[in-house]
Amino acid sequence: MRLDFSVAVHSLLYLDQNNDRRISSRELSEKLKVNSVMIRNILSLLHKNGYVKGNVGKNGGYQMILSLAQCNVGELYDLTIPPTISYARFITGKTSLLEEENETHETEIESNIAETLTDLFTLADQDYRAFYHQFTLADLKQDIEHHGYFQRKIDEQ
Repeated sequence: MRLDFSVAVHSLLYLDQNNDRRISSRELSEKLKVNSVMIRNILSLLHKNGYVKGNVGKNGGYQMILSLAQCNVGELYDLTIPPTISYARFITGKTSLLEEENETHETEIESNIAETLTDLFTLADQDYRAFYHQFTLADLKQDIEHHGYFQRKIDEQ
């Protein structure tokens, strides 16, 4: 899994906790222990999609626009981890038509494994995303304060 999702979630929780002031990307970078370029890229994405307001520069900074209850975890996951990126690195075998033209003595496995694994990962990814859509950042905050919250919530359903 890419780090983008975790950075987005952690950033939003930190911004919410400090909503009385603008938070710089540098401060977030230090608190999250992540490169400031990654922070700025994620904040730009969150800004563009209406989660935060802010500006760059010497006196810049960011603040939350939405409440934690308005921030769906699944929507954040979808925004930061496009479907094919979440599992593309796990695919082996032929991945392009060019490779197909150069192969003359391939087995059925070699010629079909990439498509088969993509089908499998796509189905699993859909379930994974649906699971995340059950929660908001308010739920994450509840689990931070009282570990086991997610399990209790699932058990109640």
